[in-house]
Amino acid sequence: MLRDTRADQAYFDNVVEYLTTRCESNDRRFERPVEKWADPKMIGQVAGDVMKQRWDRFSALYSQGASVEVLRAEFDAVLSDAERALRLELEFLPIEQRVVRFAFGNSKDFYREWLSLVSLALAFRVDDATFDRVVAAVEFGWGDRLIDRLIASRRPLHPVGETLSFPKIVGALNEAFDAADPSQTIEKYLKNWYTAWKGIWGWGGHESLGKNLYSGYWAFEATGVVVALGIDGTLFRSNEFYPGDLLTSGASA
Repeated sequence: MLRDTRADQAYFDNVVEYLTTRCESNDRRFERPVEKWADPKMIGQVAGDVMKQRWDRFSALYSQGASVEVLRAEFDAVLSDAERALRLELEFLPIEQRVVRFAFGNSKDFYREWLSLVSLALAFRVDDATFDRVVAAVEFGWGDRLIDRLIASRRPLHPVGETLSFPKIVGALNEAFDAADPSQTIEKYLKNWYTAWKGIWGWGGHESLGKNLYSGYWAFEATGVVVALGIDGTLFRSNEFYPGDLLTSGASA
């Protein structure tokens, strides 16, 4: 059943099909030998950039009304692409370029991808081996206090950093870990979600539906905090950005 009413079912069906083609094209691109690339550094850069289409497809599937089983399978595809991106970034991007590209507070898009990947792993209650893959895939996000806290909810020995990459955006989610009533801070976060994330990839896309730029506005990261803290997620069901259907029958809804 359609979850996002900013567009109709036919729109999201079309967007999923369009993004499926884009993702398949991206996969073929990385099958090319290194010598076919004009500059090998582009391999590492493109590997990270094309994650946008993979995340858009996951979001569009959720908006379209895909089942939890379909979304769980798509999560595996997202994780595999994230692992590929990290591997190629480490192999082909010079360290000085990586330092700037992935510096804390530099890219909201990369940060949101790392945060979403860990949060979805918690929401889907993935097995330990898969969770370890997720932790490894977000290596460039280690040291961020919120990402580390989410990881530490399943890996208590994981060190938790003191730095919050985007405090003005996710400060409320981070505060939830220390709050007497964390549901209030999460509710505050969700209420301001769209405004806080201004400028991210796809922001404002609902105003350009004819260009396949909109895949849905979903605070996937909120589900991770809900699971990590054992909160009753049904409290947020009425919020338009909260993807409550992601949580399986064994998790808080």
